[in-house]
Amino acid sequence: MFRQLCGESILRNVVIVTNMWGEVDRQVGEAREAELKDTFFKSSLEKGAQIARNENTITSAQKIIRLILNNHPIPLQIRVEPLGEQSRCFEETLAIADTKRLASDYREERVRFESRLAQMEAEARDRRAAV
Repeated sequence: MFRQLCGESILRNVVIVTNMWGEVDRQVGEAREAELKDTFFKSSLEKGAQIARNENTITSAQKIIRLILNNHPIPLQIRVEPLGEQSRCFEETLAIADTKRLASDYREERVRFESRLAQMEAEARDRRAAV
């Protein structure tokens, strides 16, 4: 959805920031970062996105800000996507269709979560009553 809203060209302005470096062993963090680079963010990085570490220091924050300040503005795909071509209206663009699908998925997940939460609360009440 991000790519459809923003477009492929915007990826060279994207900085993916990892955090929680102080919460894990350095080798574990580096292994996780390598996995993210090789899988989830691989295609974005190949198209110019950058990755940076937020190590909860002023130095790392400044580095991230410098990466962003070096960017040149690029219009978002959602602003330049032709609406009149192919007889599509705004609501039918891919980005909006994906947003609707994600909203539906979110609603379904929320129902499952709320059901599970109610079940856990009932179990907790039962345990307290048994004590």
